[in-house]
Amino acid sequence: MATYCIICGKQKNGIAIKDDRILDALRWFKKNVTRDEKGNKLVVCKEDYPAYRKRRDKYTSRQTLYVAIGVIFMILGLAASLSLSTLALGVLVIAVLYLLSLINYIPALDIKKEDKDVKEGKTKHKQ
Repeated sequence: MATYCIICGKQKNGIAIKDDRILDALRWFKKNVTRDEKGNKLVVCKEDYPAYRKRRDKYTSRQTLYVAIGVIFMILGLAASLSLSTLALGVLVIAVLYLLSLINYIPALDIKKEDKDVKEGKTKHKQ
């Protein structure tokens, strides 16, 4: 199985990308609709890690911002008119803003907890 960097698009080795629902949906679409599934493994190469970090931070901050704006709109709408239709519209606005945040989607890295502990020096040494 070939490994491709999601930032530069070149065939390289690197840190693996964590599979999530969004990637599963994209792979399902490619497999069942376009019939163009390649089965490649996605990674971030060492050279592109700083660019990945910037893009991932941008994605997570925008996602948080969009959902917060949606919640504020829902609260204001419910304060103006407390009804079931206002609640439904507020939920719809939050869902649309969440989907809008996926325009900048960058998946998380698949780093195990043990790897983080080793980097932070939290491992226990046996004596």
